[in-house]
Parts: sequence; C-alpha cells; structure tokens
Amino acid sequence: MSLRTRRGLSLLASLMFVAAACQPGATQPPTSPGSPGTSPTGGATGAAEQTLTYALDGDMSLLTNALSDVPTAEAAQWLYSAIYRYDAALTPVPDLAKEPAKISADGLTWTITLVDNAYFSDGGNVTADDVVFTYEIAKSPNCRFNPSVCLADFLDSVTKIDERTVEFKLKQKYAPFATVNLPGIFIDSKKAVEASYAKFQSGQQNVTAAEVKALADKAGAEGADLGALAPEMEALLQKAGLTLPDKATFVGEDGSPDAAAYGTALSGILADLNATFAAPEADKVAAAYPLLDIGRSPVGSGPFKLETFRPGQDLTFVANDKYHFGKPQISRMFLPIIKNDVAAANALKSGSVDWKFSLTADAYSALKDDPNIKFAEYPDFGNFEIQFNLREGRLFADKALRQAMAWCIDKEATVQAATNGQGIAIYGDIPPASWAYNPNVEKYQPRDVAKAKSLIEGAGWTLGSDGIYEKGGKKLSTEVLVRAGKEDRIKFMQLTADQVKECGMELKVKEADFQAVLIPMLTTFPHIPAGSKEPFDAYFGGWGTGFDPDPYSLFHSSQCTTKEKPDLNNYGCFKNAEADKLIEDGLVELDQAKRAEIYKRFEEIVAEELPYLFAWSDIAREALAKSVNSTGGEFTPENMDTPTFFWEMEKITNIKQ
Repeated sequence: MSLRTRRGLSLLASLMFVAAACQPGATQPPTSPGSPGTSPTGGATGAAEQTLTYALDGDMSLLTNALSDVPTAEAAQWLYSAIYRYDAALTPVPDLAKEPAKISADGLTWTITLVDNAYFSDGGNVTADDVVFTYEIAKSPNCRFNPSVCLADFLDSVTKIDERTVEFKLKQKYAPFATVNLPGIFIDSKKAVEASYAKFQSGQQNVTAAEVKALADKAGAEGADLGALAPEMEALLQKAGLTLPDKATFVGEDGSPDAAAYGTALSGILADLNATFAAPEADKVAAAYPLLDIGRSPVGSGPFKLETFRPGQDLTFVANDKYHFGKPQISRMFLPIIKNDVAAANALKSGSVDWKFSLTADAYSALKDDPNIKFAEYPDFGNFEIQFNLREGRLFADKALRQAMAWCIDKEATVQAATNGQGIAIYGDIPPASWAYNPNVEKYQPRDVAKAKSLIEGAGWTLGSDGIYEKGGKKLSTEVLVRAGKEDRIKFMQLTADQVKECGMELKVKEADFQAVLIPMLTTFPHIPAGSKEPFDAYFGGWGTGFDPDPYSLFHSSQCTTKEKPDLNNYGCFKNAEADKLIEDGLVELDQAKRAEIYKRFEEIVAEELPYLFAWSDIAREALAKSVNSTGGEFTPENMDTPTFFWEMEKITNIKQ
C-alpha cells in the first residue's frame, strides 16, 4: 500500500512517560500474570508466556483492508495474512500461497495454489472462496480498500478452480501485481465479512436512500457548517445502526471539543453510507466495506488475533494457535497508543514498552546510549513533503508559486535542522534506496530569493507595503496544515515559513490532530479542514511508498478525488498527460531496467511540475528492547538493516531475565 504495505514521527525531551500516562491514549499495560509489563522467561511452549509491548503513535482507523494510515497498518500487519509476504530482502515470497504463482507466457493469467493449514481467528479454514471474495471486492468499481491496492483498472477476473486453487486474469500485464497486490491485500474471511454485511443491512433498512442522500448533499455543499450539522448526522447514522467515532477524541489545540472536526468525520461516514444505496447490487458489499463492524472486530489469518480494542487507548492481541507457519513464540501482545514519540522513548527506557517503530531524531537521541535498547536502521521507503492543492482557484494551482517556494528555501540546511541530521533531503517521490531513483532531477538549489521573487512577479503579483505580495486584493498568504506532535515536521514548516517570508510569501503553520482533523479532511471531498469554509491550499504530510515505485494511486489523473470517490490518494489532483502515459507504461513493463528508465523520466516531470515540494526521507530507525530476538537468531545491527527484518513474526521472542 502507499500507506506502507504491511509496515506500514515529539514534544519536550524532558517529558517523562509518567506524564504521558495521564493523557488519553497513553495507557499502562495490564499487570495481571502473563500480561505485558511482567517479566516472562519461557517460550510459547514453555511454562510462562512470552509477551510483547509494541507502541503505536496514533489512533486506529479501520483494522481491515480499508485502513488509511500508518499506525493502523502497524497494528493490522500482525492480524492478517496475504497471498505473499516480504522476506528480509524485500522479495515477495509465498505466505498463503503454497508456492510462487504460475504465470502464463503472456503475463495475463496467474494461478495460485493455497496452503491447506491456514485458519482465521474465528477458526475457519482459509480457502479459495475467501481469496476470490477478497479480490472481487478489490476489483470492484466501488472498492473501498486502501486505494493503492484497488484493482478495478487491472484485474479482469478471479476464479475458484478448486478448494485450494485460484486463477487471476489480468486486463494487461501488470508488474506491481506480484510486488504490491499479492503481498498488500489481506485475505478476508468471506463468512465474517458477509455476516458483518448482514448486520449492516439490518441497520440500513431503518433509513431511506432519499433521506441519506438529502443529508449527504447538505453536508457536502460548499461552505456547509459540519459542526452544526453533526447532531443531525449523528442521529441518522445511529438510526442506521452504525458505530460512530469517539466524540471525546475530537478536541482543539486548547483541549476543548472540536465540533467541526467531529462533523467532518461524520460526513465521511455519511458519504460512504450514501454510496451503498447507489452501488449496483453486485458491488454493494464493496461499497459498504468501510462501514462494516469488522473494522473494529477483524477476522484475519495472521500470527495474532484481536482480544480487546479500546479506541484511543490500546489493543491486546493473542497468538493464533493455528497460524500456518507455527504458533508464535509470543503469546500476547499489548499495543498502547502513545502519540508523543519522546514519551514512547521514555517508556522503552523504563521497560514499559519493548518495541517502537519509526523513531524521530529526538526519540532516538533519548535512547541511543541506553545499553538495554538496540536499533533497526535502514533507508526508509517513504517521504515527507508539502502537498499542494492544484485545483482551479486554489493558491498553488499556479506552478510559478510552487517553483518560487522551492527556490526560496535552503532545503539541505532546513532538513538537517528539522530532523537533527536524521533525514536525507529528497527531490522526488522515489526514495534514494529504490532501484528507480533519479539523482539528476531539478533541485532548485542553491537558494535564490531573486529568482523566487521574479517568478512571483511574473505571475502578476505585486509586493505590498508589508512585504507580502498581493494580487486582486488577495495576499500571497495561506495556512499549511501539519500533524500535531510531530516536531520534525512542524520545525521544517516553521523554518520554511521564515524563509519564504523573505520572498514575499506568508505561510501560517497550523498543527492539527491526525485522526480527528487531517484524515477526515483528506478523505472527504472537497477537502475542507475543520473550522474552515475553503479547501486546503497546502498540507505537510508523508507517504510510505512501498517497495515498488509505481506512483499510480498518488499521481495518475484518474485517481483525483471526486464527490463520488472522496478517499482516493490524489487529493491534490495532479494532472499531466505525459506523466499519465509514463505511469501506464510502467505498470505493464516487466523488465526492471526499462521500468527504471520510465520512472526516471516521470521523476523529471514531477520535479518540474512540483505537485509536492519534497522535503526528506528518513534514516528509518526502530527501537527494541535487547530481550526481543528470534528463534532464527539474535536480532543484531547486521540483520536489522531492512524494514522487514522481523518478517517471520512467528519466530519473534521476548525473553526477559
């Protein structure tokens, strides 16, 4: 997935974990015998349980293929299996598949034989019916999986040959099918999803298509006050039997209730409900997928299964005794949600947490000298950037302004300062670690204030008396939203705002909660931030790019969001005919060297057009207690140099002395 396939950044360094524990979502693990927080010494088959505490840095969205963020992907990876999984060398290898796919000479027919000993968390055996059911949803025009793995444009059919054999027919040769989809689509239990859908239908019968559409249209109208509409939407959604987001988690910067943010989240659910009425009969399950209660009660065939889930606080997993690679050594996992990265680091130091994914520079600094902690370190397949809204009428629809901003910042120095030297400045969406990386694109360096001002003035702007450019009575000024609590991102934007002010541009950095504000804004058309009446102009965010460089879901024009499809990934709506053609060519070229040349040209276009002003890729680090290892061998810096170092999850151990 573009939001990290299966794997899916701090406040004051002096903040101690005990302070974080007083905040919602930063909970201590249970202390009952055998639970996280104890010091077990046995293996899964020994006298005492091994447990593992794995910290998450954000609230959960949906614990299914509809997940929309990295923290949820981090949790879900332990619950599900896919047809393939990635080994330590990032190579897709069989997971639920018994052996690699048999591919026809024309590259269009893929035949998969499944293992016979895989079981879902509800006890059901994984069969071809489950694979066909899951991929039918993935290829539906109403696919509500994470957009990066939807297959309507590429998969012609998926057919059960027998109980253990599935045949896929592609519409065209599609290189990412093996590298993205087969490892990236969790196999759902057909029985569990259908049962969940039946519950949904029961509630749906309590409302009419007309009343849902009327309210959805009202909520989707330009300038709608979603905060004021929240009670009406709440009542209708409850009438339809849907689970609503936790209202208490929607708070403003001052800690007071944020009705607009809550209303935005409700409007997204309402839009999904409306889509289920409009969907053809064959696609109704696909359309309703994000509304099903399996999003909170997942049924997967991974190494663990969900025991408890307290939204905004924590999750508890227990081992799947029937896991097809063998019962995990870890019997129980506790996953507390600790949004403050330095607080999570201090939890590691105190022994309250065993594993923390994605360390910021501040968190790493707090841990690096601790002899009881070790680190996985590898080039990150991901990026952070200023993402522009390119739609007509938005400020940065003018390429000259995007290029002016790029010329106005010293990117290398800004990245170094913001990340404490833990980030690598980038100039495109394909990271330096990729085989398709192009090091020769336009970098807009060194900083050139005169050139930036020339571009702005060439676009018809006039410098005002306050040093900010003006045009048609409007100032060259806007907000840039950034995820609250992520100090490296916030610092980058603050430093950027300081620099572009010298070029006559004003950027107001606004921190916003990820689940309560940013996710609803990005997944609800036309992408209006809570508390505003206008769509966003710029957002500082990031993507995990996955191990295949295909940029289809982010940059192909067909993936621009619409009122009907508000949750696609191209929410800034980048459109470029040559880029579209290159993306399409890259999808069908099976020769990796030729694919690399295609993507290198694509990177040149992106550097020229600047739909994003790229900032950095991380030197990615994860922190683990020294006690966390594997029956396949101790985790050491030498074998923790890849994001999939722990890929054989069933072998992970946590033996504390």
